Amino acid sequence: MAGGKPNIEFISMIEGVEETMPIIPAHMHKYQWLKRAAQDFSKRGSLVSKHQPSVFHSPMDIQHTARCPGIIQLKNKGFIVRNHQDIHLKFSGDDDQYEWMTPLNQTAMSDGVCEDQITHHFKSNLYEFFDNWPKDTMKSNIKINLPWQVRVPKGYELLMIDPFYKDDFRFTVCPGIFDHNLGIARINVPTWFHMTSGETLIKAGTPIAQLIPIKKEEIDYKLLNPKTDKHYKRDLNITGLKLKSTFNKNYTKIRKWYEDWMDDK
Repeated sequence: MAGGKPNIEFISMIEGVEETMPIIPAHMHKYQWLKRAAQDFSKRGSLVSKHQPSVFHSPMDIQHTARCPGIIQLKNKGFIVRNHQDIHLKFSGDDDQYEWMTPLNQTAMSDGVCEDQITHHFKSNLYEFFDNWPKDTMKSNIKINLPWQVRVPKGYELLMIDPFYKDDFRFTVCPGIFDHNLGIARINVPTWFHMTSGETLIKAGTPIAQLIPIKKEEIDYKLLNPKTDKHYKRDLNITGLKLKSTFNKNYTKIRKWYEDWMDDK
């Protein structure tokens, strides 16, 4: 615990990787498509002006993908673990055969603690149980084994998923979860690799997975409708008023208003 907050501890199995390619908070990684979207907003302004206004959008509304709170907030959740070195992959197109090469031998550099950078799950692990496997995707799940271990704090789990709104669609992460009660875990990342022939290079610095801490707690739920939810009309009106009362929304101020308003309830 530091400053009263729980710590997730990422442990590099190769001394120095924590300096050359550290795991970073997700908001620190800047995807190229989002940079281009921000440049588009800076040059051309609101997307609403490019399309037919609707009952939901005045032609004066300032809206753009680069400012979408749903995208930005999701993209910034948790941490990003990146590849610490180049990986060259060559697929033969013949019964899931492939070759791989890296500049450095991470198994030797970690004194045998790390697995090889690339391994795989056999197609019998997942493929044979699915009716609809993604097209042009390896039947074996390529595993990208990273030189990291993680210690999850008590009372938490760590969700591992495909990075949200990433630039790279050559592979998709098979999601998983790390549990405090299972001790120190290796960050090995199984993927659906969307190539069966040809060659590709996964460059050092490529985001491999997004890691999101989740507090372990019981939560109940209700199923309501506008008649059984006594606060539905009030909350719907308040939501609309706060989100639509200005042409140029400031989501930071809106969140702060809601936070203060909810504290008074």
